[in-house]
Amino acid sequence: MVTLNNTKQGLSHDLSRPTEGVTSGVINVCHWELLPAVPLHDHQAFWKLARPKSEIDPPFFYHVPHFFIQLASVLYGIHLLSLVLKPLRLPRFSVETLAGILVGQALETWNPDYTIPLPTIKVLDTLGPSGLMFYIFLVGLEIDLSTVRHVGREAFYTGLTGMVLPLFVGFVEFFVVAADPRYQNFFTPEFWNHLEPVKLTGPIYWAVALGFTSFPDLARALSDVKLLHTDVGRLALSSSIVCELATWILYVVALMLNNGRFDPVYALPTLAFVVASWLLRPTVACTLRHAYETDNKFLLNFIVFGGIMTSAGITNACGANSMVGAFVFGLIIPTRDDVSVRIMENMEDIVKGVFIPVYFLDNGVRTSWRIVIHPDFKTPVHTVVLLVVVAWSAKLVCTFVFSKLAGMATREGFTLGVLMNAKGLLALMIINNGRNNQGFNQMMFMVLILSMFMMSVTVMPLAKAATKSSRRSSQSNRRTVESNKLESELRILTCIHSTRNLSGMISLVEHCNANKHYPISVFAVHLVQLTDRRATAMLIVHDSGDSQHHVFEGGSGQNPSRREEESKHIIASFESLESRGASVSAQSLTVVSPYATMHEDIDCGGEDKRVVLILMPFHRQADVYGKLQDENLNWGTVNRNLMAATACSVGILVDRGLGSKDRTVQPRSSFAVIFVGGPDDREALAFGWRMAKSPNVNLTVLRLLPTDDIDRDGDGNGKEEGSVEGGKEGVEIEIEIRSRIHEKELDDEYVNEFRFRTMHDESINYIEKRAKTEVEVIMTIARMIPSRDLYILGQNENATPSIMSGLSEWMEHDELGVLGDTLLTSEFAERSSLLIIKQHYVTRAVIPSYYQATLCYQGAHADQ
Repeated sequence: MVTLNNTKQGLSHDLSRPTEGVTSGVINVCHWELLPAVPLHDHQAFWKLARPKSEIDPPFFYHVPHFFIQLASVLYGIHLLSLVLKPLRLPRFSVETLAGILVGQALETWNPDYTIPLPTIKVLDTLGPSGLMFYIFLVGLEIDLSTVRHVGREAFYTGLTGMVLPLFVGFVEFFVVAADPRYQNFFTPEFWNHLEPVKLTGPIYWAVALGFTSFPDLARALSDVKLLHTDVGRLALSSSIVCELATWILYVVALMLNNGRFDPVYALPTLAFVVASWLLRPTVACTLRHAYETDNKFLLNFIVFGGIMTSAGITNACGANSMVGAFVFGLIIPTRDDVSVRIMENMEDIVKGVFIPVYFLDNGVRTSWRIVIHPDFKTPVHTVVLLVVVAWSAKLVCTFVFSKLAGMATREGFTLGVLMNAKGLLALMIINNGRNNQGFNQMMFMVLILSMFMMSVTVMPLAKAATKSSRRSSQSNRRTVESNKLESELRILTCIHSTRNLSGMISLVEHCNANKHYPISVFAVHLVQLTDRRATAMLIVHDSGDSQHHVFEGGSGQNPSRREEESKHIIASFESLESRGASVSAQSLTVVSPYATMHEDIDCGGEDKRVVLILMPFHRQADVYGKLQDENLNWGTVNRNLMAATACSVGILVDRGLGSKDRTVQPRSSFAVIFVGGPDDREALAFGWRMAKSPNVNLTVLRLLPTDDIDRDGDGNGKEEGSVEGGKEGVEIEIEIRSRIHEKELDDEYVNEFRFRTMHDESINYIEKRAKTEVEVIMTIARMIPSRDLYILGQNENATPSIMSGLSEWMEHDELGVLGDTLLTSEFAERSSLLIIKQHYVTRAVIPSYYQATLCYQGAHADQ
């Protein structure tokens, strides 16, 4: 029970009772602060007591309740809008911008005196930019300056030329909005005579905002549409880094403009700060490394937050914006290191989860859609729509034209232009600073907000549509080893989990017989789980001879992370493979992705490189005795997902010492292909055939045929071809029978071609046996081809031969197929490696469509 005593009247009141009559006087409340008495039955008393007593009172103490309501509203609004718009797959920046505008306008519409009173804008204006400053620091931390030094010429010119037309369009649009609507002709003196007096900074802010491309938001969009690991994605990402750095330079120039003139007094101190920060970079890196290794969290946080605040204060005092200092401090911290990961983990949640929503709310409060249709708005609505469309298309057209001049395909050029339209918080910051510095008015601000929103909203849908159309067209082509001519280039994508997979993969590639007549292109991908809490999954392309590029830069390379050590080892191994054979070209790259979507990244990379075969290591590794050890089961899930969704053939290698054979004792490797039938076995035979041309390989092909083979004219019971019994069920059975007959015809044709073209090759031995049960199959394999170095066979997931059907219920690893899973645990193959291949699904043989139409017509009449 709380009691309030009126000191003047000596009365005592209970809060649980009505207090009519107590409308004046002074009330003492527990901490003895004198507050004006208010009617306690008034539900608005809380807000009245929260108001400051005078204009000089600090706003934070009295407006904290308002701020809590505003923060809760924008957080709920962002998450609710994200759930509602999730099917549209909009960028996060677009959703948060729209949520900030909707919540801000809702708070202003619903009783603004108590939800968002004018003095509380001071709180938003303070906390919002402060949170943005920490976010800009994280953006600088994500940009690796070492990659900027190695950006290719194409990416460099794409990033710069992609800003030329948007800058020009930005200048033009600014003057269109600023001009009197009665004079819209640029070539008349009336236009310039009636132009509103504006600062030169206005068109610069406008132009820079349109020409900007956000590196973090583009990387996140590329990861979502699975273009991050493609040539177009890498080009867009590299170009965005160039574009973002150029934007920062132009932004600093705009900040240095004082009353329309460039003042070097402001420019020189800022430039001196940037140079001094770069010189202090090794010291900052060593100090951070020491704090991380000694697990001194206090020192680590002190250096980070102290550095951000100090850098922001210095650049602000120099005449630039505090964001410039935060960005520069983020740039000087080494990116590819465990220290940067720790910093991201400490700051990312609070910055992106609390501070950035406050900034979006601050922007939304200042954004009013009603101003566009207000009578005082000089620019007509249709002109605003035209300005938004022109702003959206400027960067797309400029990038598309340059890509065509550079020789890119039309679809790739369009996709690149769409991706370069990705906007982010930096563009929003530039627009708000332009308005705060009186570069343009509220009407111009609204046109820019509309343009930024439309440009960011359309990035992912258009890129996704272009990707789907290109993927559909590419999937119509046969990307298999069987369809690849023996004399043509063999393009392989090899995936590596760790250095334990290296020897087997490299040995397998070496046995593919690379020479000037049979060249091989190998794309080695180091797969890394996305555990670092970064905004996006990143792709790192390792050029030949650039292994030193990935050493920890701040500490002279002494303490690289384990991941970088493995990547360097993988790079060096494949560079050595390339140097040993003139007909082998190797490119190494690292894919950082979560397990759930890693197969999509691998598939997109394989499609982009036009590979015919993707080689994956089995998720269980063999010990020195050939026994399989339990490994990360998530890799098994990746393998199964890849085999189910890939657009090319996939091979899973069970390595049991394939690359550790002593060639002085056994100069030639002994390989065997087990052919039971089906498209997967034909793909396995095609790959074995390619390897058999190597002078160091002896190949044995064992073809197993069932004793109760299908007749050419029916199902083995003398049924005439085309006869249908049992209605629709009979039609399905007949289609299945004819499909199996068609498959067997393709098997016979391909095997006969193989035998004819290899009849004089003494290193190739062909054996054909019949078996009735699965036991006879295993015994035949153990007797005819025991203890080979490598067994090559098809998975046959959807076409399990009848002679192997009895083993399907005992299968433990689905990705290996029935026969592969059986060989995995067989004693005669316990020291042998296995390669299980699945062919691309579009090549699967099916009964011709006109046969199906005929049988369905017959089945319909049989039902009647």
